[in-house]
Amino acid sequence: MDINNPQNFYHVPENTPFHCYIVNITAEHGFWQSENPLTQALPLLAWQLSVVIMINRVLFYLFKPLGTPRIVTDILAGLMIGPSALSQTHFFSVMFPLRSIFIVETVSYWALTCHLFLAGLEMDMASIFRLGSKSIRFAIVATLLPFIIGIALYFISTGARGHPHATIGCIFWGAALTVTSYPVVARVLADQKLLHADIGRLAMSISIVSEIFTWLLLAVLIPARVSALNAVLSLVATVGFAVFCVTLVRPALAYVIRKTSKGNKYSEHYLCFILVSVSFFSLVSDMLGTTSIIGAFIFGLIMPNRVLASVLLEKFEDFVTAYLLPLFFSAVGIRLEIWKISHWGVALLLIILCCGAKIVSIFLASHFYKMPRQHGFALGVLMNTKGILALIILHMGFDKLLLPSEEYAIMVLAILLMTGVVPSIISSIYHPNKRHSQYKQRTIQKAKLDSEFKILACFQSSRNVSGMINILECSNASKESPLNVFALHLIELTGRASAMLIVHNPNKTSSSRRNAYSEQIINSLQTYANLNELVTIHPLTALSPYATMHEDICGLAEDKEVGFLILPFHKLPTPDGKLEEEGSTSFRGVNLNVLANAPCTVGIFIDRGLGATGESNLTMRQIAMLFIGGPDDCEALSYAWRMSMGHGVCLTVVRFIPGDGIDLEAEQAPVGDSRRSLATLASMEKQRRLDDEFVNEFRLKSAGEQFVVYEEKVVNNDEELITALKGMHHMYDLYVVGRREGMDSPLTAGLMDWCEYPELGAMGDLLVTSSFAQGSVMVVQQYSGYEDEDDADMVVDTGSSEHGREQFRDWRAPSEDNNHGGLEEVEPFAMNKIKDHHRSIDERV
Repeated sequence: MDINNPQNFYHVPENTPFHCYIVNITAEHGFWQSENPLTQALPLLAWQLSVVIMINRVLFYLFKPLGTPRIVTDILAGLMIGPSALSQTHFFSVMFPLRSIFIVETVSYWALTCHLFLAGLEMDMASIFRLGSKSIRFAIVATLLPFIIGIALYFISTGARGHPHATIGCIFWGAALTVTSYPVVARVLADQKLLHADIGRLAMSISIVSEIFTWLLLAVLIPARVSALNAVLSLVATVGFAVFCVTLVRPALAYVIRKTSKGNKYSEHYLCFILVSVSFFSLVSDMLGTTSIIGAFIFGLIMPNRVLASVLLEKFEDFVTAYLLPLFFSAVGIRLEIWKISHWGVALLLIILCCGAKIVSIFLASHFYKMPRQHGFALGVLMNTKGILALIILHMGFDKLLLPSEEYAIMVLAILLMTGVVPSIISSIYHPNKRHSQYKQRTIQKAKLDSEFKILACFQSSRNVSGMINILECSNASKESPLNVFALHLIELTGRASAMLIVHNPNKTSSSRRNAYSEQIINSLQTYANLNELVTIHPLTALSPYATMHEDICGLAEDKEVGFLILPFHKLPTPDGKLEEEGSTSFRGVNLNVLANAPCTVGIFIDRGLGATGESNLTMRQIAMLFIGGPDDCEALSYAWRMSMGHGVCLTVVRFIPGDGIDLEAEQAPVGDSRRSLATLASMEKQRRLDDEFVNEFRLKSAGEQFVVYEEKVVNNDEELITALKGMHHMYDLYVVGRREGMDSPLTAGLMDWCEYPELGAMGDLLVTSSFAQGSVMVVQQYSGYEDEDDADMVVDTGSSEHGREQFRDWRAPSEDNNHGGLEEVEPFAMNKIKDHHRSIDERV
């Protein structure tokens, strides 16, 4: 049966604008099933899906270098397929005949339902209760004012022609203009590295309130086309259903998942159950008079287990978003006929006014809060970011004949324009190279003694607090140079679309379980700050996956313009002053990635009981700085020098000098290109000169200081270095060393062959794994990502340094990717040699 044959139409009156078809899935007979397979529904759908995905992917990769949001390329793909572009040709008009639109829309609405379920999985409703009053006021202005402007613009557009459903259609325009897509805003901010900036947090808060408001409007708009009473009853029923799901269904799901799952492993039966539940919830919400997508969204929102949510996202997101959802955008494009716009001048004016509604609203609110004009304009542009929810609103209005085709086309073009220009405008305003052009104090050496010293201190758990407080206490907070500390508690988060940064108010307590866990750290730090007026603490909590946690840390460090970033070692101290046998492998990956991407000097603090013995403030802390040479060692000496200026600190600087029997040029000259050899030797000689100048400056300025001691020890190899360390009679509370990244030395070459923790460098690893050094260790890596005219001579062999850091870039824990071998792939040693390493050190001693 050929459904193109006119005899297969149902006969309907001529004045009825609807045609009905008898649609066969496949042909019933024939050697080739049919003379033309595209006359059958299933082959035609498969062909349409293939072409739509191909066009969608081509546009996505073409616009990817510009940072264009995915929603824009999706709309463009639908626009190209529709009658506004390619459907004017014979090929596409045959490929998308009118009879096939019903099947395309059926599949696209099912994909849309699944997509909104996944959107509910990604959203964290608890974040709404953490919004501050400023964010709520901004959100109210950014929601109500554009809504009113949208209604007014709609009446301006249809005033000359008139429309029987103008009172309802205007609400669809206002709702589409009001909504701001929370996931798209998060991705734009993450791409621009503004997610943890002040404007980024404010934009996220406003967007989530705007999206919730639009969901409520959507629940009212669908039944409102029948009657006002029907809208009220439907809204009450939907709210009651949502409350029922939160209070009864969610605990029941949690109980079932807890009883049937084995740890974090879930069988395939869960996936079948989820699909059936999505269909059931969609049916219930449709029966209540709203729409099926609201039920699917509610089911995703109440999912109690975030690990299961992460598994579902991993399994469904690519298939639904990349392969099925493009059909929805093709359905939008097929209905969009931009050539039917009668007055292009009026249409362009309306598009510009629609784009300016949010910007003007936010700009007025920012002026009231005395925000800089630049930030107010950028925030307004960010709030123009639209997502699929805006298209759903317009699509439903057009489908219910509540929106004329011309107004539908104008608003879709406005959404396309206002969302597409967001990344480029934000990038031009907050250009990465210009955003922190005045941020020069990225190293401790550059920190001025008459200005505040900014530190970002990270905490893995409350067990890091005691040692970190003692490090801050040793950092010499003075009236001339007070400490400004950003205390960041790092918590792993699964099953979310984007990370979250919580800024705590010390005067308020939180009922959230995650926040309550952070409160233990915050209270201890705040108590320390209250006892020391020269230290200011800013408590924060970062909720993000371990795979991207380094981006949050580095972004916050650059946004706050800190000069020193302190990370805890992945092995926590035990009550007896030692380290755990097994540490967090995933958190070790965070440290490795931060070292490779940090925008400032980084210190890894290995706490082995610093301050845990209960000594009083009158006790002198014995600190040893071990100096061999290189930028990292100079930076470590700068930090130790700053510590020595405070009270209660006794500093001993030990410089290890190669003996006369070592030919440094012969030991370190590279083999191969002679020009490269000469350049390397020249840079090594220049670095030795800089080391001598810096050490001499330290000796000159610290001469006469009672609690500063300088020593020099001549050693010829790593064995003599270990012996010299063993002969140091004092029991030091803290060792400060440089990581010496990219610096080769015959004194440490043998140690690197057996290095267990390469992120600590040769000296740091030796102090941590040996038995003769019992004190805590601070390993310092100097920031070397830029050079200016004054510091051109400070860069030494940057090629080897950057090459060494590349091995840690974007490192992931073994549990995050089962196809990789974990530590064995990033460490230049075999794990089975760890015990031999300890035995070798003892034998050398």
